[in-house]
Amino acid sequence: MKRVFMRALWGIYDNSHRILQRRERTDKHIQNALINQNDFEFITYVFGEDNYKYLTSLGVKNCILIDKNPAPYDLLTEQYRHKLEAIRYAMEVDGYDEMIHLDWDCYPVKKLPSNFWDVMGKREAFQSCLFRFKRMKCPWRSIDRTVVPNGGFVYMRDKSYPSKVIKIWEEKLKGPSAEPPMAMFVDDLMGGWKGLDAYWDLYESDFCKLKSGSPHTKEHMMQKDICFIHYYAR
Repeated sequence: MKRVFMRALWGIYDNSHRILQRRERTDKHIQNALINQNDFEFITYVFGEDNYKYLTSLGVKNCILIDKNPAPYDLLTEQYRHKLEAIRYAMEVDGYDEMIHLDWDCYPVKKLPSNFWDVMGKREAFQSCLFRFKRMKCPWRSIDRTVVPNGGFVYMRDKSYPSKVIKIWEEKLKGPSAEPPMAMFVDDLMGGWKGLDAYWDLYESDFCKLKSGSPHTKEHMMQKDICFIHYYAR
């Protein structure tokens, strides 16, 4: 089984809009991630030669330049399509059977247990922490319209999944965020949204939690073996 933890970097420095400010904010998260290593190894898929040079200058190992263009997709209207493409590259081009994408503000907080991948394999082939927005993100649902899989920690072990999420993004939910397309993708897997408890049982990761914004109870959170925390959950 070929497995990987991965991150991604794209974009240019441009503070003219709050969405475009993402690239500058990411630098702080990158530096924090390098401090919070916990003997943790990952691959970084990079868009843009300057971004590649920046990471390697910091000593980030295992960087792969997948596109010389730092933003092949519009940074205002298609920002997180870059994340989806990096995930697709990992599974379809590099051929990983299992992968976990981590945002730069999702840090390891302790060493992984020896049975980490075995435990991940007990739940579904897509896993992420559920997150509740204040605004509606899933208008196709009758309930839980503000709840989506958080993009800070995304696990997949089916090579067809990234392209399926991208197809939803292209055909139904094109926009700056990757999370509503992931939500619709999970709903399709479930045969329609089945509620918070069903998501917990099937798609919620045992090893990651959000610093804030989870719709699950404290009792649920206490059941987790927390190895990663996503600190910047909006």
